Amino acid sequence: MKLIYWLLGMPEAGSIAGASGWQFRAVSPLGDGWIALIVIGGLLAAALNFLPHTVAPWRTRIALALIRLAGFGLLLVLALQLEANLLVTRREKPVVAVLTDASGSMGLADVDGKTRLAAAREFEQHRLSKLEERARVVRFDFDWELRAAGAAGDPAGLTRLTHAIADAARREGDLRALVVLTDGNDTGGDRGQLLAPMLAARRLPVFPVVFGTTTAKGVARVQLAGGGGFVRLGDELRLNATLSTTDIPEQTIAVRLYEVGRKEALAARENLRVGSGPVAVAFAIRPEKAGRRTYRIVAEGIKGAISQQTLMAEREVDVIDARIKVLYVDIPRDERKILAHWLARDPVIDLATLTLLPKGGWYAQGNVLHKNVGEGLPNDEAELFRYDVVILGDIPRAYFREGGDLAETKLQRLVEFVGRRGGGLVTLGGRSVYAAGLYQDSALARVLPFALDVKEDAQIPKPFRLRVLPAGFSHAAMQLEGDPAANREAWLDLPTLDGSNRVGPAKAGASLLAVRDTESGPIPMIAVQNVGKGQVMSLAMDTTWRWEMMRPAEGEDYFRKFWGSAVRVLAPDPRVAPQQPQIVKYQSHPAVGQKLTLATRLVDDIFKPIQGAELLVKVTAPSGKITALYPRDGRQSPGLYEYDVVLDEPGAWEISTTYADKTAVERIVAGGTPEELDDPRARPEVMAEFAAATGGQSFTPDQGDALINSLNLAPNRVTRPATVALWNLPATMVLLILLVCVDCYLRKRRGMA
Repeated sequence: MKLIYWLLGMPEAGSIAGASGWQFRAVSPLGDGWIALIVIGGLLAAALNFLPHTVAPWRTRIALALIRLAGFGLLLVLALQLEANLLVTRREKPVVAVLTDASGSMGLADVDGKTRLAAAREFEQHRLSKLEERARVVRFDFDWELRAAGAAGDPAGLTRLTHAIADAARREGDLRALVVLTDGNDTGGDRGQLLAPMLAARRLPVFPVVFGTTTAKGVARVQLAGGGGFVRLGDELRLNATLSTTDIPEQTIAVRLYEVGRKEALAARENLRVGSGPVAVAFAIRPEKAGRRTYRIVAEGIKGAISQQTLMAEREVDVIDARIKVLYVDIPRDERKILAHWLARDPVIDLATLTLLPKGGWYAQGNVLHKNVGEGLPNDEAELFRYDVVILGDIPRAYFREGGDLAETKLQRLVEFVGRRGGGLVTLGGRSVYAAGLYQDSALARVLPFALDVKEDAQIPKPFRLRVLPAGFSHAAMQLEGDPAANREAWLDLPTLDGSNRVGPAKAGASLLAVRDTESGPIPMIAVQNVGKGQVMSLAMDTTWRWEMMRPAEGEDYFRKFWGSAVRVLAPDPRVAPQQPQIVKYQSHPAVGQKLTLATRLVDDIFKPIQGAELLVKVTAPSGKITALYPRDGRQSPGLYEYDVVLDEPGAWEISTTYADKTAVERIVAGGTPEELDDPRARPEVMAEFAAATGGQSFTPDQGDALINSLNLAPNRVTRPATVALWNLPATMVLLILLVCVDCYLRKRRGMA
């Protein structure tokens, strides 16, 4: 029968178990007259062999007659273009899908010195080679998504294990089984409880082969901590990282800092001892050019680490060419002289000083950004808002009432400068400020971080030593040294201060950083409070200049460090500017699949919200898909345009927001290999539970033969309709030619015409 099926032109004739339901159809039907003509022609051609003058034996005559009838029959098949419709039953190999995990955790080298992925490829090539003989194997790779085998490169990215299995089951409708080569590590923690019953209902078992160890041995990791998303050009960028190890022998390594795109290292820490606990590594560099930079910290030379992917960490930083514009207003005194001298020499501070002269009038120095210098503080709100930080020294309250201004407009504008513009305000101690200057009922008192309602003497004389509180040691403005212990020692070693103001307790919501201990209890000396979009730092003393002038000759200049840090902490984000869109992220490290809320704040020249703006947001996914959004602000948050982006793909997303021909761009990386490697242990128990729920079984890499024996590889008997074009078969034409040749041969041999 195989020969017949082959002659009929059926593909894979050897797999055909039978055929039934034969029905014949003429593709090109002929009229009855034509059919009768061909039939009569055939009969006449056969009858010629029986004429009286024919000398051939009767056996030859009969054979020739049958040959001619058959020939005319084939001619009729050709004329009618006859086809046969039938049902063909085949014995087919079962379809088995092999899915190979190519995610980041498969890059760990904990399988006899090979990576998990390399071991899985080797298992597939050698241990599953016998499977090809008994089944049709469909191969896939997967990490975050399912793809054709070989499309994945080096192991990287997140894992959606159960999603890949479900996708393969949807793509291949006639699967007999699924073999999954994996470590069982699903980034999202999906254990397949919802998928397993559906696969079991389809009688589609899953057979995982789990690679890797169940312990996190040999894992070394570099993690970046803290740090903002920008640094000012000329300022110091500090990158702090922690290097942790698990079950790695003690050894000496090097950690280097690179800028992506440059081959040479920017800085290095040599001879670091690792293996006994976390190691803190800090780098301080000064970027030379403005722009967006990506910095990478790499631990090199770690022996026994099972992955190189965790030995590096990256941070993207905007280097912004924008100096901090500081306006310092004070009277002639030592604090003003020393503080102004050193602030003017800070590489990222653009200082303007206004000094209230004893006999009236103002003396201006530096880069003053407003016009009415002779009147002190700016009269115009927009001019005041050009500054980033205002330092208010020992200015009497009477100044704010000059010209009969009982509303104290300039003082009100200072409050607006903080709350609306987002500026930083520093208030210093002195003889004419706080309670000593009768500021208790002023607009300034409302934004100070401590109360002013004191009943005792408003001044506290005599030298004293500042006592920094625990909250102060951790505050960014109080970091004299990078190491916590060294920072504490630095504050303890500072020279004493001389005299201070007496103020009330810190307000609720304020951060009390340092106090002066007195017989009646501690008095706040340094406190910070958020006010609207800005911050206020208040000092109840005015002799910090002693930290500079009385320090040891070879000692660290902590006076400059303190004031440099304070100004930097209080300065607003330079990316928030009038008429300029920017993108605010509420979360630093979003996960794949998360709905991320972003915002753009639009303000005019005096930092009032721009409402109802035509804002265009373009979201570009890692795959290149572009989505346009048109967010609107609300009544409760005028000028704040919030919009949601669903990060449904892993990788780098680009968000651009455009307003009035100005565009801001933000890059957001969803997930990534570091997230995948947070807990890279293999999970055979999870895979065993999932496999059992589908009707399958979990295996180890040395159980390849047992895996194949567990698969149901019995051939499928599949019946499908088939059509055979009898008129167009090579066998039909060959048979017709053969009949003509035999007819001629017999007639010639018998001497017939």
